Amino acid sequence: MKKTSNFSFRKMALVVLAFASILAFSAFSKDGKDTVVQRFKDACLNLDNTYHTLVNEFDYWPECGIRVTGSHLASLISLSELQEMLPCQLYVSGPHHDGQWDLENEEEFGHYNPEAIKYLGSIAKTIVSDKSFIESSKPLVDRYLYRQMHIMMVIHDALYDGGYSQEERETIFRTSVESHGWEYTSPKVDFFLHLLKLEDGSFVYGNIDYRFLHFWARRWSDGTIDQFYEVLSTVFKAYHPEYKFIAETYWMSPDDFEEEWYGEEEYDGGPEYYVVIDGSELRLRLGPSTSADTFKWPDGTNRHPKVGERFLYLGEEGDFYQIDFHGNQLWVSKKYTHLE
Repeated sequence: MKKTSNFSFRKMALVVLAFASILAFSAFSKDGKDTVVQRFKDACLNLDNTYHTLVNEFDYWPECGIRVTGSHLASLISLSELQEMLPCQLYVSGPHHDGQWDLENEEEFGHYNPEAIKYLGSIAKTIVSDKSFIESSKPLVDRYLYRQMHIMMVIHDALYDGGYSQEERETIFRTSVESHGWEYTSPKVDFFLHLLKLEDGSFVYGNIDYRFLHFWARRWSDGTIDQFYEVLSTVFKAYHPEYKFIAETYWMSPDDFEEEWYGEEEYDGGPEYYVVIDGSELRLRLGPSTSADTFKWPDGTNRHPKVGERFLYLGEEGDFYQIDFHGNQLWVSKKYTHLE
């Protein structure tokens, strides 16, 4: 009898201790979440104070693709800091280690933990519920992130609401994953990325589209696409509640596309080709001549593509190829490049 009494007392003590621990953890979690919310708000209000964290990537922020966007956002909140904010691991596998993102890795990508993305979704909902914050931060968000979020929304919604079957959608995703983001279609599926325009009438170049689609393809691959879309749509629609995907809004007609892309040149309807950079410190020219001006940074120094980079082939004249260099139609010497 005495043994039973002691056992009951110990059991009760453990229950009380466990209950107290739960209460303490709940209080800590609330305080921790409030801190995370404020940290993200502070980062958002500092979008005009970012810097480029990728040494070997051209910086064309904010009119840029997803990698340069990630590079700038990483200057606001590092991977190590973000991990400390989360109640679980951000990644279950991948190349990101030691508190650093490996944004230049073309062979591997981080597989996100769905629970971590769900937690970030709850943070996003708390942030956008603060209407005064949305109003005060909207100019910065529109200046630095609107275009990127808009492209991501359109690409996702086109795949899921644009009449594609599950089999076609998975074919597109699988092709993007297998080609590391440099292809977005297959002979079986004709995706419309090469005809994408935004509501302001601006044209979105294919090399930008590839990478945003590749983000969704990787999220499809690691099983977090639904969680990520919920986070993105929560934020984007808080700033732009008028957004509604209607396919015709974003599709350029073939005639408009040819005029926008090729100008007065006639498009022959053939396959796309890419110019691959072979020479280091290669000059980008504004015309097909060694006497043409070079493409420069704002400080007047020449901009150079990296060896191995691929750019969409737009045409050729004499000893030069014309390429799409991050939305700029420029010329490079055939001597230090090759076509594939």
